[in-house]
Amino acid sequence: MFSSRSVCIGALPGLGSVGKVAADYLATALECEPVKSFFSTGFPAQIMISDGLAYLLQAELKAPKEREGLLIFSGDAQPLEIREMYCLAGEILEEARSRGSTDFIALAAYLGEAENRVLGVASDSDAARQLEEAGLPLLRNGAIGGLNGLLAGLAPLYGMRGFCLLGATTGEYPVDLKATKNLLQTLLPLLDLDISLENLAFEEPEEAAQQEPDMNYR
Repeated sequence: MFSSRSVCIGALPGLGSVGKVAADYLATALECEPVKSFFSTGFPAQIMISDGLAYLLQAELKAPKEREGLLIFSGDAQPLEIREMYCLAGEILEEARSRGSTDFIALAAYLGEAENRVLGVASDSDAARQLEEAGLPLLRNGAIGGLNGLLAGLAPLYGMRGFCLLGATTGEYPVDLKATKNLLQTLLPLLDLDISLENLAFEEPEEAAQQEPDMNYR
């Protein structure tokens, strides 16, 4: 469905970090390199520490080494204020458009029990119909909060089709790798990508509850 188009895929941390982990997994598997960093005064007032070094919270746009027409976006946090969310979304979408993207796919999570493990929405009826024809059920009603929702909703204002794919999660765990894997299993065929998901291992809930969550994904 998207293999012949220029696509930007992205997510910031949200419920279960489903979209964020999916975007990061793709970026690693495709050996992406950073092409643009984004900062926001709306990010939480803290820095990240790695091996004794301090880093500002940021979001990054990356490009695969061997796949043209594809950009991947992810970040450390979402802005805390609504105004800053809109501002950052605009910066991201403007950059994606300037690099030739025709479609923006936001990755997110759907809270609650769902008959389908992954649901989709689109910014216009033709795009929604294409999702259904590709075998992806639509989220018929509801709302998608935060920056991940805004990116899909604002995309048409920047000349792009907007999409959001949502992996169903209970919201019980800070990082829901099972929902992430379901999301990627749905997304990869749409992009005509053949990527192993073997490294995306997850524990059964009873065992996962005993593990210390990765604080980067809260």
